[in-house]
Amino acid sequence: MKVSLYIPCYNVQCFIKGCIEAVMKQTYKVDEILIIDDGCKDETVATASKYPVRIISHERNRGLSAVRNTAFKNASGDLVASLDVDCVPEPEWLEKMMQEFSDERVGGVGGKLLERYCEKPADKWRSLNMPQYWGDRVIENPEFLFGSNNVFRKSAVADVGYYNKKCGNNGEDYDISQRLKEKGYLLIYQPEAVAYHLRRDKIFSLYRTHWNWYRGWHTPSNLSNILFRFRHNFRTSRNRIFEDIRTKSYNIIPIDIFLTPYEFFRDLGFWIRSGNRKP
Repeated sequence: MKVSLYIPCYNVQCFIKGCIEAVMKQTYKVDEILIIDDGCKDETVATASKYPVRIISHERNRGLSAVRNTAFKNASGDLVASLDVDCVPEPEWLEKMMQEFSDERVGGVGGKLLERYCEKPADKWRSLNMPQYWGDRVIENPEFLFGSNNVFRKSAVADVGYYNKKCGNNGEDYDISQRLKEKGYLLIYQPEAVAYHLRRDKIFSLYRTHWNWYRGWHTPSNLSNILFRFRHNFRTSRNRIFEDIRTKSYNIIPIDIFLTPYEFFRDLGFWIRSGNRKP
């Protein structure tokens, strides 16, 4: 089967070279590599153009959901793989996922993303509390397939109406997974398809990412949801502190403590900006 692979890009010149080269070393060769330029202002496109890739550019930054739709609508392959630019897959990553498509019911397959850097507190906290994998066993129809590394049938994604533009940069992977499962497609989590996440965080970049991840869960557009989220975050942080004490992970406890007030004030700001001030 013909496979297209796309890499979403927005000002990622420090990662693009390594990502493309890792894709070119795959044991299962892709038929085309698409670089979806979402309005880059750095040297990402110039660097990518040195490789045998096809570059498709947005005139402005439109967000991850739009990037994914552009990729699917322009891909020539029957199967469309996606790899985040700050990820480097093992050579057999794609081959392991492709094996699952012998079953025609399968609409998508996702791999296992491991954190490469866990030494500093923010990176250690992210590896423990924001994992992008579902364990070490193959799972049929997991909760969703993470957007960082996966392969979908192009026809299946088209069948459910592509990615939801309203999701923007977060939650689009959860949304498309639910719609595919509701339509009867089978999703597979394949832990032998391993990629490594090269992200390095500082405390506030970690907090921003965490808030963005969960912004769509009980969206903080009213006071009721804000209070619900605060109570949930408080309980979660308390449990994390106890767990960090148990495992002697003392250096990440301050992150646990200050995450709840950070998210509370971000929620308030979101509510105020939304203009919806009714309880």
